[in-house]
Amino acid sequence: MSDHQHADSTGPTIILIGGPMTVDDGSSLDSRQPVAEDPTSHVTHGSLATSLLWWLTASSLVGRLLDSAGASAFALLVGQRTVVELRHDGSLRRTGLRAVLPGGTTELELVRTSFDEPLPGTYTETHKLESWNGTVMGTVGFRTKDPSRRWRFLKGSEFYLDRAGERIGAAVLIDTSDTLTQGGDLLPGRYAEFEKRRLTGDNSVLVMPHTHRSESLVRGYLAWVRGGRPAAERISAPVTTWDPTAPPDPVHYTCPVPIEAQFGVTGLVQDGEWRDPSDLEAARALLQARYDLKIGIWDLVGNPTLRSALLSSTPQAPAPAEVASIPSGAAQRAQKRIAARTIEKAEAEHSLNQIAASFGPMEVQGWKRPAERRGFMRLPLTDDYPRWPGDDPFPLVQLEFEISKRQSSVSVFTILYNQVDISQYVTARRETFESIAAPDRCQLGNSRPILWRALGGWADDVDWLQRTTVLAEHTRRWRAALQDLCSQCIHAHAKKFQRAHHPFHDSEPT
Repeated sequence: MSDHQHADSTGPTIILIGGPMTVDDGSSLDSRQPVAEDPTSHVTHGSLATSLLWWLTASSLVGRLLDSAGASAFALLVGQRTVVELRHDGSLRRTGLRAVLPGGTTELELVRTSFDEPLPGTYTETHKLESWNGTVMGTVGFRTKDPSRRWRFLKGSEFYLDRAGERIGAAVLIDTSDTLTQGGDLLPGRYAEFEKRRLTGDNSVLVMPHTHRSESLVRGYLAWVRGGRPAAERISAPVTTWDPTAPPDPVHYTCPVPIEAQFGVTGLVQDGEWRDPSDLEAARALLQARYDLKIGIWDLVGNPTLRSALLSSTPQAPAPAEVASIPSGAAQRAQKRIAARTIEKAEAEHSLNQIAASFGPMEVQGWKRPAERRGFMRLPLTDDYPRWPGDDPFPLVQLEFEISKRQSSVSVFTILYNQVDISQYVTARRETFESIAAPDRCQLGNSRPILWRALGGWADDVDWLQRTTVLAEHTRRWRAALQDLCSQCIHAHAKKFQRAHHPFHDSEPT
C-alpha cells in the first residue's frame, strides 16, 4: 500500500465507487439505491461494471494508488473486461477495457494442476491441495504474461484466490464480478468467502462498484468480523427444480448505460470501520485534474497540512432512501433481447426435435435423451451410486453428447473428480483417444475432457444419421478405452464410503 503503508493501517481497505447518474433514456438514479424487483442490485451493478464513466473514475483512483505503492505495483481485475457504449440506433457496442486503462494490460493466469502433475516451470506455486489423508490432489499456481503491465485481468477460477491471493501480491484488487453479491441471503458463509477471496492481507485494497447490495455485503461482513466470525450454520439447501420452459428473467438482461454521472468514492472502510470518503474523493479529483502534482494520494489524505492547503472536501450526500424504478430504455432493450432469445430457442427446439429422429444408432448403444434437454444425450458407463450417503444415485462415469448452434461434442465426466484424475487418465492415452476422434478433434487437458468435437450444430446442414452412426462406432471404442477409469472410480467410491466421516480438507466449488 505504501505511502508509509497507508499510515500503518491495521486492516484491509475497501473502497466503493458509485453515485448519481443519468442513463440513456434520460432517467436518473443513484447506484446506491435499491431497485424495484432487483434485490441483488443486478441492474445497477451491471450498469457500473460496464460503464466507461465508472472505469474512468476507478482508474483515476487506482492509478494513483499504484503510484503510491511503488514502481512494481499492479492491480488485479476480477470480472469485466469490456465497457458498453450506446450506438445511434439504440443498440449496445462493447469495447475492450485495455483501450481504457493507461499503462497497459495483461493476464494473470491462475491454475490448479491435476493430482501429482507438477506446475510448469513458468508458474509460481502458491498452495498444494490435500485430501484428508495427505494425498496431494493438485497444486495451485499462477503466472503473469507481461510482468511490466500494471493492469492484470484474472484468467482462471477465482475460487482459488483464497489459496493464491496473498502470494500474487496485487496492490489493488478491482472486483466487478457479481460472484459474491448475487443470489441468496448474505450469511456467514458468504462473508467468509468474501474475506478469503477478496481481502488478502492487512495492506490489501479492494475497489468495488457501490450498489445497495455491495454496501449490504460490506456492512454485513464488518458486523460478522466484530461478532467474532461465527461459523455458518449447516442448513439443508432448498430443493429447486429447473424449469426449461420458464421465461427469462428480464432483470438479468437489463443494463442502463450512464451518459452522465457524478461517480466518485462514495464508500470507504479502514481499520474495520466506515470512514468519511470525502477526503479520498477530493484527493482523487485533484490528482486527476493536476497531473503535475507528484504527491502520494494517501499522503494527501492523511497529512493535515497538505489536506487543508490543497483539498476542498464536500461531505458525501447520502443515497436516496426511495426505491428506484428500472429505467425504461434499459427495460425495453432487455425485452428485445428476450424476444430474440425466445425466437432462437424455438428454432433450436424445432431443429433438435427433427435431429432426434437420427439418434437411433446411438440409442442402440445405450445413449439416453433426457426429456428436459433436447440437444443432449448421456451414456452411463457405470451403475448409479450416491456420491455421499443419502444423496440421489448417479453414474460414476458417463459420456455426454451435446449439440449447440454451431458445433457438436462428446465429453466424459466423473462425479469423483476429487478422487480420480480423469484429465491425467485421458492425456496418458492421448494417442488412443485422438485415433478414435479422427478425423475430428478432441480436447483432453481439463476436468471434463472433450473426446470428440466437430463443426456443425442444430442451425447447420448436417447429415445427422451419418454423424450418429459414426458416434455409435466411436462409442464401442470409448467404452473399451475408459474401462480402467470406470474400475478406478468404483474402487475410489468404495474407499470413500469407508471414510465418509473424514471429508476432504480442500473442496471444489459446487
